[in-house]
Amino acid sequence: MYQWISALVKHKPEQASSRPISQLGRQVLEHYHCGHIRNNRLMFGAEDKRRLRQRIKDELGLDPFTEQLPDSRLEMAQYHANEKLAAKPASDDHLLLNSADGILRVNGEQIQLHPQRLTSAGLLCLNSSIQTIEHQTLVVIENLAIMALCHDWQLPLTDSQALWVYRGDHKSGAKAQACREFVERFGSDKTVIVFSDMDPKGLEIALTMPYVDYWLGPEQKAWRTCLQSRLANCEGFDLQSGALAYLERLANEQRLAGALNQLLLCMKEERSSYRQEHMVSQQAKLALFMVALRKQGNPP
Repeated sequence: MYQWISALVKHKPEQASSRPISQLGRQVLEHYHCGHIRNNRLMFGAEDKRRLRQRIKDELGLDPFTEQLPDSRLEMAQYHANEKLAAKPASDDHLLLNSADGILRVNGEQIQLHPQRLTSAGLLCLNSSIQTIEHQTLVVIENLAIMALCHDWQLPLTDSQALWVYRGDHKSGAKAQACREFVERFGSDKTVIVFSDMDPKGLEIALTMPYVDYWLGPEQKAWRTCLQSRLANCEGFDLQSGALAYLERLANEQRLAGALNQLLLCMKEERSSYRQEHMVSQQAKLALFMVALRKQGNPP
């Protein structure tokens, strides 16, 4: 609502403005008693905008004409009884990290995670608090359940100190945007690998991650066996039309590396997908696949 009001009062402040009728607009009218409805539109005159601006300043101590809503709840708590009005959720900067050898090497320090004593998905930390990382390989993981296997699952990597980064979701606390920003900051001189489900969405994640070099998944000779098994997911494939269209566009533009182009064709033929959890349960042998034709290099 604050952002909606801010855009309104800054738009030609000395003239009337109209807006489409919306639930948010109705809430502004009902709560602040500024503006009216005419010809099925929300109407706000210059005086309405001035009054609305003053009401917000009286309520929050913030000027919607010049100030943005605070990002953090701690900062928002300085202005309003409801700290949840902050522009970003409390977990917006949260990042989940793990390491194959149980040691996080960040900010010039070594943080021991003690996986032998306490199995965990890793350390939930603030992305903004990390200034440097002393790992050479970043492995982005799609599914949370896989993060806890970091120390036990032997991946086809020669780097035993690879840093695992959870892609994030809307439930766990770790955020996808925080993961992306983390890889954008530190991935330029690292080997970046995405380990995801073998489905259109998983490949889309791999191909859109900054600085990505490889996708990690089942060996090519096992693809069709996986996709034809009783554990394959047919419904999930049909729900990923957007990701499938993205992959087909890359393939048509010849921007998809040969192996992944073959995987795309295989998934389309079988119309099924195979998730990371099933790779674990069936002890699937994994391999690294270059994600795009423009990427060159040797597997880590």
